[in-house]
Amino acid sequence: MNMRTAPARIQRIICIVFIALVVALPVGAEDLDTVLQSGTLKHLGIPYANFVTPDKKGLDVDLMHAFADYLGVRYTFIESTWSTIIPDLTGKQIKVAGDNVSIIGSTEKKGNIISTGFTVLPWRKKIVSFSRQTFPSGIWLIARSDSRLTPITPTGNISNDITMVKKKLAGVSVLGLPGSCLAPSLYGIDKTGAKLRFFPPENDLEEMIPSIIAHNADATLIDVPVALVALTRWPGKIKVIGPVSQPQEMACAFAQDSPKLKAQFDAFFQQFKKSGQYRKLVEKYYPSVFTYYPDFAGQ
Repeated sequence: MNMRTAPARIQRIICIVFIALVVALPVGAEDLDTVLQSGTLKHLGIPYANFVTPDKKGLDVDLMHAFADYLGVRYTFIESTWSTIIPDLTGKQIKVAGDNVSIIGSTEKKGNIISTGFTVLPWRKKIVSFSRQTFPSGIWLIARSDSRLTPITPTGNISNDITMVKKKLAGVSVLGLPGSCLAPSLYGIDKTGAKLRFFPPENDLEEMIPSIIAHNADATLIDVPVALVALTRWPGKIKVIGPVSQPQEMACAFAQDSPKLKAQFDAFFQQFKKSGQYRKLVEKYYPSVFTYYPDFAGQ
């Protein structure tokens, strides 16, 4: 070896190894250590019912403020949309087809945690990691009060109740939102003879109820927390026809490369519930949830 060229060769080798190591690192990985070093928890949310209100308050905002305090870091809210919130968390562009999800590209990672009344769905579990349940949910069919659709009489068996609701849908226009918990195909609504109409994903989902009141569709799929708010906000203008899904859970979501942050949240949340503080938040934003879900104690 020419001793004069040896240092240059060694430098090139070191450079190549360094580049290889950088490329091998998870793109946009932001686990607990990164959050603590940055001094900021970046909360991804979408204005949605009383989870995140238009003025950036709500159950999930208060919960994330408490989690940031627990970590000893600043809190930052980052607004997202239903079609971009998972890419904003994971840094991965995705395509959803039924219960399957595929990665089709990369994008900027903007936040550390999704907390926005986020429903646990089979396809979502393939791309993000969920915390323990934070809120109970399910999907109901809601119609205008003057609709020819009539509420079912509950049988005590939710599978039978769902079947009864679906039998009413032939020829009925039903509003849904693909790529979310309100996708009609998730519940077989696309096989009932219903006339499916799709809500723009960039719009506020709370506008789905005003949309049927305005006769833009006969009925809409809506999750239970939004329905609870809507029944209070538009008394006498809407009615619950019945369930179209089995009971569901809502939870916080983390990128799969953030296991320590998820574990820290689960530890925090268990303590937060045990102290009774979480129940107080639920009573503040969703007092009627205990009527429909008596087993959900919020603690």
